[in-house]
Amino acid sequence: MTALRYGLKLLTPLIGLASLATVAHAEVSLRIASEEIFADPPKVAAQTALEYLDRRLPEVTDGEVQVDLYPNAALGSEKELIRSVGQGTVDATVMSPGNAAGMIPEVQLFSASYLFNSYDHVRRVIEDDAFFEAMQKVVADKEAGFQLVGIGITGTRNFYNRERVVDSMEALEGLKMRVMSSPTEFKVWSTLGTLPTNIPAPEIYTSIQTGVVDAGESSLPAIAGNKYYEVAPNITLTHHQFNLHLLLLGDAALARIPEEHREAVLRTFREAGIEEIEAAIELSEKVLKSLREQPGVTVTKVDTKPFADKLRSVQDEVAEDLGVEHLLQMIRSKE
Repeated sequence: MTALRYGLKLLTPLIGLASLATVAHAEVSLRIASEEIFADPPKVAAQTALEYLDRRLPEVTDGEVQVDLYPNAALGSEKELIRSVGQGTVDATVMSPGNAAGMIPEVQLFSASYLFNSYDHVRRVIEDDAFFEAMQKVVADKEAGFQLVGIGITGTRNFYNRERVVDSMEALEGLKMRVMSSPTEFKVWSTLGTLPTNIPAPEIYTSIQTGVVDAGESSLPAIAGNKYYEVAPNITLTHHQFNLHLLLLGDAALARIPEEHREAVLRTFREAGIEEIEAAIELSEKVLKSLREQPGVTVTKVDTKPFADKLRSVQDEVAEDLGVEHLLQMIRSKE
């Protein structure tokens, strides 16, 4: 495990832990769900994060907090899970900002591509207490029944399509593009020349296979794990996003946890996000090698500077529209 180099502040000023009812000391079972597909060995970094919670939460709470994992969209898609966590029918989840944007519009900032320029840059931002606390406040201010308790990444997001090799920004023109349900995603990919449409993640494969869309974008482990390369064999290393993953914990779930264990639980969720970063780096390196070896698959490097230059103004516009200029400044200050 990567050692954390920061302390953890409890969320007392954000959610009023003093008002949470005292619970009896009985075993608490947390239902943690994800639409990510689990495999052995793991093919997505989120599996590492969630299995870390499964392993560590009982250890840090003397067995009083147990975990039941529900991967593979067993309890719904990400858009369904965020509602379920707020309603208390699911206790925690991990999801991409693009699918959280319906309830937390501010996280659309992270769909404004090329915010981060390296794994070191994104790690510096995520591990920064000031940034984490600012993000916690954004989520808590929604009073949606859940809190942000960790941030990880799934890896860099890259472009894939079924029509042609894309070796320049101009080659994107006119491709029907699957994007997440975020207005910023639509803005980014419209600016780059594609025709974006939203399709739930579990339907991506068949939608490309049947020609409903031509293209998509995701982390390399997700491209491999979901076998998108089978129907969209042209992969372009755009590295347009270091895709964040938000760990969300329901208020009702936190209320059930014995008070003396809450700090340890919150710390462990944040550690899980850091574990996911390390797993994403390792998985991406392995997956890139395996994708290059797949018959019929092309992996193309592309000069990303024209993409980044084209979208710099989009970052500023999105941050201003969402009222999160302070978050953008924090990110740029860590470059």
